[in-house]
Amino acid sequence: MAQIPKVILITGGIGSGKSTLLGNLARITQRHWRICGCISRGATGRVPGQPAAGYTLEPLPRGPRMDWATRRADDTAYDFHENALTQVELNVREGLGNQVELCLLDELGRLELFGKGLAPLMREVLESGTGVIVATARKDRLAELSASFGLQGAIVADLDDLSPATAQRRIMQEIQSADAERIGVFAGIGGLVEVGLGSALHAWRVPLKGHFLAYLQNALLVSFGKPLNGRGLLRISFIESLLKAFSPLGGRLMPMLYIFLQGSIFALPVAALGWNLLSVSIGSVLMAWLTLGLWVMVKYITFGTSFLTALAGLSSTVGGWFGASWSLEQSAVVLFGLKAALALLVGLAGYYTNLLPRLRRWLPVRAAAPTEAAGEGAGRVPLRRRAGGALRDLLRGRFLLAFFFSVLLIYFFAHLGLRDLGTVLLRGLCLSYVGFLLLRSLDVHVMARWLDRKGGLGMAASLPTALDVLRGKDQSG
Repeated sequence: MAQIPKVILITGGIGSGKSTLLGNLARITQRHWRICGCISRGATGRVPGQPAAGYTLEPLPRGPRMDWATRRADDTAYDFHENALTQVELNVREGLGNQVELCLLDELGRLELFGKGLAPLMREVLESGTGVIVATARKDRLAELSASFGLQGAIVADLDDLSPATAQRRIMQEIQSADAERIGVFAGIGGLVEVGLGSALHAWRVPLKGHFLAYLQNALLVSFGKPLNGRGLLRISFIESLLKAFSPLGGRLMPMLYIFLQGSIFALPVAALGWNLLSVSIGSVLMAWLTLGLWVMVKYITFGTSFLTALAGLSSTVGGWFGASWSLEQSAVVLFGLKAALALLVGLAGYYTNLLPRLRRWLPVRAAAPTEAAGEGAGRVPLRRRAGGALRDLLRGRFLLAFFFSVLLIYFFAHLGLRDLGTVLLRGLCLSYVGFLLLRSLDVHVMARWLDRKGGLGMAASLPTALDVLRGKDQSG
């Protein structure tokens, strides 16, 4: 059963700018939404407040203008060119077949009340399940049109009462709000992966699980970006990071930070270049490099230059096994190159396949009880509790094991004396504790509200839907 579309009607007197506003909306939205429809343009030189001498139809998102209506010589009515309407209908039906998300129609008036003009097309779009329909409507026919097409619940923007800028801003807010539930569903699916699969990998002590989960997050973001045409990826990443707080096993705060940073770096080229193979490829590579770069950066902050010295010694030793002399820089190029190649494969696979139906069948739909990290906000937790929590993080077996292996790497390949090694060890433990304390001091709820205020990202609208998915409540997506 098709979803009920959100309908927005732009109305106002003759010459109030209805078609101009619809054209501006088309220009703004066609980069990040799949759109269809038509814009009606009046002939140039029209007298303000008077009917135009003629109209053209311009198919959306792009197409040549075609003569649509010509004012008769006696100035009593218009003669219509049905071939223009036929071409628009073909264009819209093609868009509906490609699952457009936004349909813009200009305009509904007296002709449509008699079932002519755009009337058949408007009814077809209403029944298609298209997410949002924005149409202009003659103000003197608005009540009749609403009754004829069943649009009594439509949102009305009257340009006689609103400035074009205000109306445009409000309409864009309505269009964007239609994404909230879908984005929440996708974020909930991503959260299930992190909570379910991530916890299982931790329980099984799977090595390199962080890198595997990063590639999986990459594939998921590509899969989510396809139906959304690249929208909402930053919001999905942030909500996924919040949902990681429900993980029943393993650390939470550091993975939450990684999930958000990795998703953000993937979303940047998509936001800059639009949704296409180039932006997906760039985002996938940047995400893979960030994963490796964050690991190196954390180790460098923790252990200082001794860790880089140890890596250089390891590179030289491994190179010697193959009769070569590898520098640290050469090894870094090889590692980052391999990460990029694998990331490109993941991005291409996600771009040309559809993982979503399989994910909905495979994933277990359940969540653990909320943890401390998912409570009312870390900023309200007393310092003493945060300090105790950071100490527990420091003493976790998983952290100590990774820390121990890093110290062994430094010991064997940096060739430090025992005194210097002890200094590095103490420095690493102290800085790790400070890092855990800072992470526990982050209030993700405050961050969400701040992002909402600054970026209008709609976190509050999508988060409840994501939580419903995590708890197992049915969502259509």
